[in-house]
Amino acid sequence: MTPLLPSPDHYIYNLIAMTSSEAKRLWRRSIKEHFNCTCVYCGNTYELHNLTLDHVQPKSKGGGDIRNVVPACLQCNQDKGSNNWLIWMRDRYGLNPLREQLITDFING
Repeated sequence: MTPLLPSPDHYIYNLIAMTSSEAKRLWRRSIKEHFNCTCVYCGNTYELHNLTLDHVQPKSKGGGDIRNVVPACLQCNQDKGSNNWLIWMRDRYGLNPLREQLITDFING
């Protein structure tokens, strides 16, 4: 016998029941886990709680979409600031086509 899967109403109920702080925490965690707790800029792996989230395009320059957020270590997040991510990353770490493509693919969804 095939087990019954939860209905769409079940998921909607749980989404509504979840507080906004819980939803935000889970969203932040899911982004970090999507990248295997790795800073997208330097490529180093960190504990979940040691990663920050960075807006690839700064919010002050129009980057507010949720697909614009990636995990970054504290050092990279602070050093990048509101600079263009690609120029900053190449200046700091040199050309890295795979890492650049990873970021571009994610933010372009």
